[in-house]
Amino acid sequence: MVGIQLIGIVIALAAVHLTHLYYKRSHFSKKELLFWGFLWCLFMVVAIFPQSVFPVTDYLGLARPMDLIMIIAFIVLFSLTFHNYILGRKQEREFERLVREIALRDLKK
Repeated sequence: MVGIQLIGIVIALAAVHLTHLYYKRSHFSKKELLFWGFLWCLFMVVAIFPQSVFPVTDYLGLARPMDLIMIIAFIVLFSLTFHNYILGRKQEREFERLVREIALRDLKK
């Protein structure tokens, strides 16, 4: 168990570092920095103290903490997939609008 905990801690620390770098490069706002920093710190706490999720798993009627992690992971993946789809559709419509605008401008010339 200690090996997996160490891997989890290293991943969380690397993610905190990357989040800070993205903030320094102005890719993240302060709000995003705080959100992701909190999320990675929470991940690190769960990696160090896996028994801390037992009350949640007991309340939800799950047999193992890994079940809870997998459910959360699926929810996050589906949410991100939907969000990416919506952004792609918005960009597609904007691109189509720009192409039409340019085509009509060229037609007038």
